[in-house]
Parts: sequence; C-alpha cells; structure tokens
Amino acid sequence: MLGPLVNSACIVIGSVVGSLSGSALTQVFRTKLMHVFSCIALGIGVVMTAKANALPPVIAALLFGTLLGEAMRLEAGVMRAAFWLAGLFPGTGSHPADSEPAGVQSADIQPPGSSALPAKAFRDQFAVATVLFCASGLGIMGAMREGMTGEPALLFVKALLDLPTAMLFASGTGAVMGILAVPQFLLQMAILLAAQAVVPLTTPAMLADFTACGGIIMLGTGLRMCGLLEVPILSMLPSLFLVMPITALWTQIN
Repeated sequence: MLGPLVNSACIVIGSVVGSLSGSALTQVFRTKLMHVFSCIALGIGVVMTAKANALPPVIAALLFGTLLGEAMRLEAGVMRAAFWLAGLFPGTGSHPADSEPAGVQSADIQPPGSSALPAKAFRDQFAVATVLFCASGLGIMGAMREGMTGEPALLFVKALLDLPTAMLFASGTGAVMGILAVPQFLLQMAILLAAQAVVPLTTPAMLADFTACGGIIMLGTGLRMCGLLEVPILSMLPSLFLVMPITALWTQIN
C-alpha cells in the first residue's frame, strides 16, 4: 500500500509546484528531461528482462496479450475514458492555440507561460496525463509486483518520474492536474489487492517471467517516450495477466 500512497502524493506535490513555476520550465528543459525519462525506462527494462526464467512463455504472453489488447481496442478505450475525465474539468483562458496537442508517447507540453489554455488544448493534455499517470505499464506492473512480493520499488521509481512530469503538465494546465492522484491511487490499490489474492498460486518461475514480461514493456515505453517507435504499450498490458498462467503451463510440459 505504500507504493500507491507515495506515487499519488508525488503527483499532488508536482502539480502544485508546477502550477506555481509557470514560465520557469522552458521547452528545452522539458525536452531534455523527457530524454532522461526515456533512458531510465530503457535501463529498467533491461534489468527486468534479464530476470526471465524462460523466454518462450514470456514471448507467447506478449504476442497473445498484444493481439488481445488490439482486438479490444484497449488504447482507444483508455483514451476515451481519459477524455471523459478531462471533460469534467474544462480549461479556462482565451489564449490562441499554443501548440499541437501532446502525444501519449512524448511530453510535448505547452510552451512556458501558458497558465491558462484553450478548452481543447486543456482537454488534450489532461487526457494524455490521465493515461500517463493512471494507465502506464510501470504503474500496473508496480502495483502487481507490490501486491505479490510486498516490494514497492517500481512504484517508487514511478513516483520519482511522475513528480517532474506532473510539474511539466501543471505548468500549463494548473494545479487541477493533481486530481489525477485519486483515480491513480484507486486503480493501483485495486490491482495491488487483486495481486495479493493470487500470491498463493504463484511460483518463483512465474514471478521471474512476469518481471521479464514487464521489462520488455518497459523497453517499449522507453522507445516510445523518445519518439523512436510507436510501440502499442497499452495494447501490450494484457500480457501481464497472461504470462504467469502460460509460465505455469510451460513448466508442466517441460
């Protein structure tokens, strides 16, 4: 439970600080910081992937999980939910269109000095932040891992990343960005409690392959954050729920 609390607190703190910082966060600084985030995600992915017990079940889970995610149009569904949530907090201000809406794969936040955004720009950025904070692979993996092992390290890493990310978004949208701490906390706690329920059914091999599956998703996250590849991160998330049953089956037949 410590991981979700720390993660959500960092979003609130980052949102408040970012709303007060305004033009202090330049676009160059934001771009450089996002490149650092990309390297961190790639590094975490490499370390996690190396912990695999057996690669065949990990690869099978990723393939079937991604196919399932695409069939369910998971990414589009998450974005629709995010835009619905954004609609509850309409933007204020009368600036002209400051920039293109931010993409999920990058942090192209509004130029500095935009304390009030046009309604559409606010809605776009709020929706992107909702996905990054509430539906990221690291958050889901971290909550599942803490539930199964009691280790909150991944959520602590996410908290360290979310703190400056919330600052970047809030510098353009305002402190209302901090409201996203609520759905993030509820989602992570639900996943954590569900993961605790399956702990008696897991084996070391299953946990190792779960970690490796999450590591490959983290590699994709890093590549997408730096704009190298449009990796379907959200569509890959069902893999995390498939990898342990597939590992159990693989262990039985080998």
